[in-house]
Amino acid sequence: MQTPSNPMSPGDPPPCWPADAIILHIPHASTVLPNDVEFLLGNEALAYEVDAMTDHSTDLLFHIPGAQRCVFPVSRLVVDPERYIEDAMEEVGMGVVYTHTSEGRSLRQLSSTQRQHLIDQYYHPHHQQLTAMARDVLNTHDRCLIIDCHSFPAEPLDYETDQYRPDICVGTDAFHTLPSLEVSLVKTFEELGYSVAINSPFEGSLVPLDYYQKDQRVQSVMIELNRGLYSTPDKLSKLKVRVQKVLIDFTKKSF
Repeated sequence: MQTPSNPMSPGDPPPCWPADAIILHIPHASTVLPNDVEFLLGNEALAYEVDAMTDHSTDLLFHIPGAQRCVFPVSRLVVDPERYIEDAMEEVGMGVVYTHTSEGRSLRQLSSTQRQHLIDQYYHPHHQQLTAMARDVLNTHDRCLIIDCHSFPAEPLDYETDQYRPDICVGTDAFHTLPSLEVSLVKTFEELGYSVAINSPFEGSLVPLDYYQKDQRVQSVMIELNRGLYSTPDKLSKLKVRVQKVLIDFTKKSF
């Protein structure tokens, strides 16, 4: 394994992050289904699946003035940019290109050529964009923070193995998330009155493969919001203010 170019011990508190050294990665907010992508479900069933699988309003909830944003342009039912090309979730038909729904129903039938076409059209350009953003930030600041922005349904979906439902899930990576970063983020959310879990019901945080397990200058943390926290327009407005406070703290204090 390549030695990290800028190794940091777990106890090293980084200074506060410049806003333009932060990348907000928003992979699952879109509900767009391109006309040339076909599904086996009827309109009602397809609409249900889109609603169930979309991280609704995460493109509105996660915002830091001056930070970069990498937003996937289509629904994860088309391609899921948070999967590996060969992913363990293939076993349930929910790998990089879904063939089954969250309830285990058949979503679509694809040839290997069609699957590869979707990967080439959507997956690779998205990851190339994210990698380029990280590279540019490293060239400018010699460090980069990726915040992986998600939400999860208040009631577990059938395919989920972890049924726990805190208010906030913080996903971490042993190599790319400093413990001080994790502790500070949990503390800030708890001070706002939220219950917080680490890596439950979802775990990890996205890092471009060019840097994954190679370069600790790229830090990453995932924030998952329970959708029950913003089930009404009023709750959405209140949560947006609170989440922005948490995010802006990254730019104001050391961790």
